Parts: sequence; structure tokens; C-alpha cells
Amino acid sequence: MIRELLVATAITGSAVGLAPAAIADNGRYDGDVPGMNYDASLGAPCDNYERFIFGRGPGGQAEACHFIINQFPAAQTGYWVITYPLHGVQQVGAKCDNPRGSSAQSPDGQPMLCTEHGWQIGQLTGGGAPNGQGGGFPSDTSITHFP
Repeated sequence: MIRELLVATAITGSAVGLAPAAIADNGRYDGDVPGMNYDASLGAPCDNYERFIFGRGPGGQAEACHFIINQFPAAQTGYWVITYPLHGVQQVGAKCDNPRGSSAQSPDGQPMLCTEHGWQIGQLTGGGAPNGQGGGFPSDTSITHFP
């Protein structure tokens, strides 16, 4: 009887001891958005470069699926690149605190950038200009047009 009690106590203690680690390693971070890809890996191919482009790398780094238009040699896929810190789902024009240093997602999955005019939707091309024609969300923050 005592042996069974000790075994049950040891199993319960192990489960309780591991619970905080399991909770801490749930793959979710502040600012994460719907549709996050938790299997992103810097430089690896990806195909979600128009909507729901954000992911997390193995160390939790925010990444975005980015397609470079007119690159040579031509690519048939996008690639995971480092992006600005994520600030969740935002509304167009809502105030933001870090112009050109924060990213977010619109309610319908489009990537957004914090600008001096608030959160703005912009599909960014390899040249960094949002033009509404796809192309990911590169680290270049030059903004030339908003829809």
C-alpha cells in the first residue's frame, strides 16, 4: 500500500513539476495574430506571402513570409525573413506608437505597418513599396503608397 502511495505521489509530483514548463512552452507570444505559423524557419521556403504571412522561428523570433518580385534566378516560393515585433490584430488608421518599427495584421489577415498615420495595410514587394499586389513583408520599411 505504501509503495503504491509513493509511486502515485512521485507521478503527481512529476506532472506538477513539469506543468509550468509546458505552459511556458505553448508556442504563443504577446502580439501573435490569427493564422500564425509556428514552424517558420529563417530562409526556409513558404507560400503564405499575401495573407496571414506571420510566423515564429524556433527561438520565438517574429518572421514573415516574403516573396521577392523580379528576383534572379526566379523563385516559385517565398522565404521566411525577420520582421518587426508583432502587435496583434489592428484596425486601419488606429494609433500606433512606433512608426516604421512595428508590424500587425488586419482582421482579414493582411500585413500592416505602423506609420505616422497609424496602422496601414500594405502588401510589400521586394522593393519595400506596398502596392496591394502581394509580395510579403520585408524588413525594408520604405512606404510609397497606401490603398
